[in-house]
Amino acid sequence: MRFRDKVRKAKRPVVAYEILPPREKDGTLNSYAEKISSLLSQTHIDAINIPEVHDEDARGVRPVKNLERAKAREFGKLLQDNVGIEVIVNRVTVHQELDYQKNWIKETFYDYDIENLILVGGEKNDIKYIGPSVNETSEYITRDLNIGKFDIFCGGITIPSRKIESERLLRKGSNGIEFFTSQVLYDSKKTMKLLEYYHNLCKKNKVLPRRILLSFAPVSSQENINFLKWLGVEIPVETEKRLKQDDSKMSDESLIIASEILNDILANNEKLGIQVPVGLNIEHIMSYNFQTSINMLQELSKIYRKFCIKTSLYD
Repeated sequence: MRFRDKVRKAKRPVVAYEILPPREKDGTLNSYAEKISSLLSQTHIDAINIPEVHDEDARGVRPVKNLERAKAREFGKLLQDNVGIEVIVNRVTVHQELDYQKNWIKETFYDYDIENLILVGGEKNDIKYIGPSVNETSEYITRDLNIGKFDIFCGGITIPSRKIESERLLRKGSNGIEFFTSQVLYDSKKTMKLLEYYHNLCKKNKVLPRRILLSFAPVSSQENINFLKWLGVEIPVETEKRLKQDDSKMSDESLIIASEILNDILANNEKLGIQVPVGLNIEHIMSYNFQTSINMLQELSKIYRKFCIKTSLYD
């Protein structure tokens, strides 16, 4: 079954693993493909999610040195060809003009054989970017490309702490976005509110809610915490205190916290009858957290798949 078909079946579990492209100068593309093969031998995933990270002045000084990495779509093609699993390539839409983006999208589909994209916007609403917004890009793909020779499956990003986020989701869904990945979660409250508001908004407008993949990542050092904060992740003070109680057990504690958050969200959905389909997106943040992220993937998948089997929300 194709990734898109899994996403569209509300009761079907959907699990993605997010991994940055390797450093280009190290020539490690093939070794990364071997890592993914190792991952697949240990647990089941439905797609590899490959981000595109841009340094923006609005974020401040990057806490971790930015390294030259392979292009996301090149890495994606390698994984699809060598490992045999579908990839999702993230594309920031706002940094190049519309014509450039149009050509990039067409090349990605035809030359790289990649049909799953996550469209990402700019960091700030008050910055005037030269490129198209996520809505403009997804509308172009859905209403121009996909009625012809193309067949591109579009996703987007959701940030639960952002104001009127449920309305953003509704609008993006109407412009062709069919699923979302959340920002990394280290708190459940805002996500539970978002899912409730989005469920009610979809019900009011008589539209099917789009699936939201809940993102989690282990942390094993202060460097990891700083990097997540730089990316815009909200980590409550009490949660950060828990993580830093014992540096040697930080990664274990982050897994416990992630499990608590996922259980809270799933229990709240069941309690309130929230029919927004959810999924999982597990990240490793730093390459040395690879095995820890696999542990998190395995543990959270157990919780999530058990929920999918038992729930009647999507019947």
